[in-house]
Amino acid sequence: MDLGAYANIEDLGVVAAENGIDVPRLRGYRLMKDEKPMDAKEEVRHVEFSCVEDLCTSFPFWCPNADSHIYSSGTEREIRYFISNYERYGVGGEVRWDRIHGWKRRVLKTYIKNEVKKYLKQAEVWNKYVGRNDVLYIHARIGGRNWPHYFMDVVNEPWFIEKVDDAWDGTYCDIYARIKEVSDECKEV
Repeated sequence: MDLGAYANIEDLGVVAAENGIDVPRLRGYRLMKDEKPMDAKEEVRHVEFSCVEDLCTSFPFWCPNADSHIYSSGTEREIRYFISNYERYGVGGEVRWDRIHGWKRRVLKTYIKNEVKKYLKQAEVWNKYVGRNDVLYIHARIGGRNWPHYFMDVVNEPWFIEKVDDAWDGTYCDIYARIKEVSDECKEV
C-alpha cells in the first residue's frame, strides 16, 4: 500500500471529483507534477532477499505462485539457512547461493527474473508521468486477480490513461488519469 497516496485521499479527492474520477476500492492519490522519478535499481535491490523469504514461507514449500504463506519457527530456520545475516522485516542479508541447488535454484532464478520485470515495469510507467501537470496517480485495491471484476468500471472512462499492478503487492494497482483542472485549494498539496 502506498501510504503517501493514502494521506492525500481527502485533499486530492476534490481534484478527482472535479474531473469525474471515481475508482472502486480506492487507496490514495498523488499529483504527478509533485513527484520525483523512481530509481528502478533501488527498487529491485532487495528482490533476491524477498523472493527467498517468499519461497521459504510459501505453502506448498518453494512455490512462487502459492496462495498462502506460513510464518513459523520452521520457516524462520529455512530463511536463515538460505539468507546470511537475516533480520525479519529488515533490509540486511545476502542470499547464500551455495546452498541453493537443482530445482530450487531454477525456481528461484525464474521467480527473481519475473519479480524484477514487475518492478522495472512499475518504475517505467511511474517515470513516464512524473512532472506532468495533467496526470493524477490513483492507487487502488483492484490489481491482479481483482482487475477482471473492475476493469470495465475504469478503462472505458475518458480520463483513463494506463494501469500497472503494484510490484510489492499485486492486489493493488497504480492507475494514471488525465485531469483537466486543479482547484486552488489543492495546488498547495
